[in-house]
Amino acid sequence: MDKTKDNKTSWLLIALCLAQFTLSADVANLSISTSALVTVFQTDISSIQFLGSVQPLVGAAFMLSASILGLIIGWRRLLILGTSIGLVSTIGFITIDNLTTISLFIRPLAGIASALILPAVLALVVAHFPGKKRAVGFGLMAASTGLAAALIPLVSGWLHDSTQWVWPFVIIAILYFLSLISAIFWIRPIHTNQPAKFDFLGATLGAISTVTIFFGLIKMPYWGLFSVLNGANIPQWLVFVTPLSPALFLLILGSILFGLFLYQQTRFEQTYGYAILPFSWLKNRCSRTGFLILSLMYLVLGGSSFVVVTYLQVAISLSTSHSGGIILLFSACMIGLSIGTPLLFKSQSAKRLCQIGFCVMAGAGVILLLSSQSTSILIPFYLGMALLGASMGILASQCPVIITTALGEREAEQSGGLQATVRNIGLVLGISLFGGINQWTMDHNIRSNHEITTYFPHAFVTDLSQVSHVPYVDDNRLDVLIEHYNLDLHQANYLHQSNANARLLGFNMAMSLLTFTALLGCFVSTRVQKQPTITTEKSTHSLIPSK
Repeated sequence: MDKTKDNKTSWLLIALCLAQFTLSADVANLSISTSALVTVFQTDISSIQFLGSVQPLVGAAFMLSASILGLIIGWRRLLILGTSIGLVSTIGFITIDNLTTISLFIRPLAGIASALILPAVLALVVAHFPGKKRAVGFGLMAASTGLAAALIPLVSGWLHDSTQWVWPFVIIAILYFLSLISAIFWIRPIHTNQPAKFDFLGATLGAISTVTIFFGLIKMPYWGLFSVLNGANIPQWLVFVTPLSPALFLLILGSILFGLFLYQQTRFEQTYGYAILPFSWLKNRCSRTGFLILSLMYLVLGGSSFVVVTYLQVAISLSTSHSGGIILLFSACMIGLSIGTPLLFKSQSAKRLCQIGFCVMAGAGVILLLSSQSTSILIPFYLGMALLGASMGILASQCPVIITTALGEREAEQSGGLQATVRNIGLVLGISLFGGINQWTMDHNIRSNHEITTYFPHAFVTDLSQVSHVPYVDDNRLDVLIEHYNLDLHQANYLHQSNANARLLGFNMAMSLLTFTALLGCFVSTRVQKQPTITTEKSTHSLIPSK
């Protein structure tokens, strides 16, 4: 463990916080840009939902492998490589105007960047901050995430309302560049225990199975659960599975590949004594519970962030800056509790703090559900967002400590890869589940509306029955449809009201899922065991010259 106490440690901490801030800023900027991107690329919410899922999906696919790569080339080099790829990805987003290219090539680069940056940051915190300082270090990383989620939506929202859409992404490119420079000059390389062999087969199986499973989950609301939906836009390379839903096919195929990955990892660990996915971590009850709590936290964070921004910007047409201000409130509370929890509540056990965090989260879900309306929000909505941020801050400060304390020092350092993987899988699942239930509820409500299917023009009803999903659009886009089908004033007003009610019902169903997930988290938190006392043993890491 590196115990050097000088100014270099302060610069190192700043560099780590900047890298964490940049990665979170990238995600926050894309989220708050939902409305602008829908207009720029002339698409609907489903395409932007997929675009937002690409980065965490690809990141989850490669993070376990990246944790082994970090042991081989060094965590500093891994961080430098990750920030470089992130910079290239953002420049590509700015310069390329084709949404398909961005979704399939540019955002996956951002996912690879996150797969390299997150494990490196977590491992460097473990290596440089021993004992009780580790909780403060993880708290600062969580605060950096919250700060990005606070500032970027506000700044990006103002830029979207005042300038061209590209300028927020220019800021992200600048942040990646600064993170790259700070990683080169402010982070000290440390010695790592290099594995004897890199598991290329395991890395390949893990990446392909993860992408296949979660790509199927993301597309299930739009392709169908069991059989393919009418009008679904199926890629040519998947047409051969129809009339079976390609999403179900991908889910089954991915599960088979993941089973092979687990078997291969068992054999590899028996042979070489380590693995990309060490089963000893999952057999450890304390670390297993920590990973489960972490996944539930990011499930809610990813899902609620996407659904709330979609509701604010599309359903009730708040300006980007106004919705950014609401996210600022959420993030400010997350920052405060991320830093304050390990400092102010030292006497409280991790078990009690996690239970409190999930209880606050459940209360936030109920408040958000009751304070949302079809065309506006009530004052308590702001309180709900503040409580949701506070719950995230409490949990973010405790989950990494629960996990790393339960493991040995070498395993704790490597666990950054699995923590980052669980984080991204949680984000993808959250976007898929919350976004999916939001879309499905709205879709079902519109399709089952008797007056629409009976009294609206035949062409409108026919087209409605043939599309795979009812597009989640704002009132301006709805006016275009009204003009296209020549609806009369009564039909136009009725469609506006029905669409608004359907969007509200979708949001409320998502908030109900949030509340249920929080209650599940309360139950899981009861399984957190008392943390053993951390002793400050002699460091196993020694500083080496910069590579």
